Amino acid sequence: MRRYFSRLLFASLIVATVSPAFADRDRRRDRREDRRERRDDRQDRREERREDRQDRREDRRERRADRAPPAVRVERWKPRRGYTWVEGQWTWNGGDWVWTSGRYERERRGHRWRPARYEQRDGVYVTVDGGWIALGPTAAPPTLREERWDPRAGFVWVRGSWDWQGDQWVWVPGHYERERANARWRDRRWEQRDGVYISVEGGWDIR
Repeated sequence: MRRYFSRLLFASLIVATVSPAFADRDRRRDRREDRRERRDDRQDRREERREDRQDRREDRRERRADRAPPAVRVERWKPRRGYTWVEGQWTWNGGDWVWTSGRYERERRGHRWRPARYEQRDGVYVTVDGGWIALGPTAAPPTLREERWDPRAGFVWVRGSWDWQGDQWVWVPGHYERERANARWRDRRWEQRDGVYISVEGGWDIR
């Protein structure tokens, strides 16, 4: 019997020693994931601002030619995950048409690429550069639904939200997320930008 209690005490000591170590490891992993997510978000915002500035500069430029551009060249390209293929185009350099090869552009959530086009105005051809066009609803989402939920130890309740699917608003029910040390859940929201509502996804914020 004494030997049994000795083994039981030894096992309890091992559990008491190992459990905090595993908990600390989980917390460190969660903090690393949160930092990585924040870095990715900042990088995406910087790229969007840079592309927005470039789009505005390109929108202000119009090149006028005295004759129509040649037929668009056929280019070979392969789908690339996370990128959109932008077709090449003819550019007027003041005296002749010069071909500009196609390229890959990093995808932008909630946007699609508008190809360049040529318009005839007052007897001359004008190049209208391509750019990103926002996709999504133009009307605000409905009021959030009231949901019943019970507190659950070790979990956070993430309230439901409206999602734009195809051409209509669809309700996505709430769910539980496992708690993270020193972190607070940020609910999803919709922001109006350039006349279109864009989804800002929820996530964990470090306190």
